[in-house]
Amino acid sequence: MSRAVPVRPLGYAITFPIFLVTQGEGGKFVRSGDVVGTAFAVHDAFMITAGHVAKEIGAAGARFGVVGLADPFTGDFKGARIVDSEVLPCDVAIIQVEFDLPDSASWFQRPKWRQAALKPFDLVRALGFPYAMRRIFGRSVPVQRGFQGHVVSHLQDFKPMGWDDPGFPIYEVSFAAPRGLSGAPLLNSDGEVSGIVIGNTETKMLVFESEETMTEPTGMTRVERYEALRLGIAVDAKFVLGAQSRLLQASIDVALRTRDLLV
Repeated sequence: MSRAVPVRPLGYAITFPIFLVTQGEGGKFVRSGDVVGTAFAVHDAFMITAGHVAKEIGAAGARFGVVGLADPFTGDFKGARIVDSEVLPCDVAIIQVEFDLPDSASWFQRPKWRQAALKPFDLVRALGFPYAMRRIFGRSVPVQRGFQGHVVSHLQDFKPMGWDDPGFPIYEVSFAAPRGLSGAPLLNSDGEVSGIVIGNTETKMLVFESEETMTEPTGMTRVERYEALRLGIAVDAKFVLGAQSRLLQASIDVALRTRDLLV
């Protein structure tokens, strides 16, 4: 008997939510908290997410990470357990998953990557799972969200706060990245991966300052007002492509070429 027509939107076959879970009765995964990040596939059982997401999973103690895969025919999410991870020399990580259901490895797509750099005003999109868990018809399900904007700048030597390693190139984009969107692909206007979303930058500027003498109680009051510029950031895909991977046993670009995923 043939299966039913797919019921999930196309986007659920491109990016996936990452959860922290415990092992319940009957081997079922019991979710703990909201989505911690977004992942997308690059090669066989290997996916990409943000480096800080992989580190959060590694520090979760008794809990462990799973990637939620949507069954395209029923709409139900099934977990693929994260069994290994590798943080690259930027805030990006490769994760290896284990498919509990044999056919779940065919439930998703692997997007193509483009090496050419983006420029200011180029259109970009991100698709992921920020603050994703919602109650729908009595069930708790992850809701995928899409963001669209443009490239603001291309910074060549960016270092996140507390980052001790060499800097790496990023794109600043015109939309902010809420928690849970980290690890999502930054897609160009052709739907190709041009970067990996990792977080936000924030710059503050003093716009107003005054002093006022108070009679009761005596003293001086200083009033300051600031405005802030908050932008999403994504690691430049070209930098990621050149990284060597222990899990893939090759550089990222070589691994993608074997799958005809590099433009």
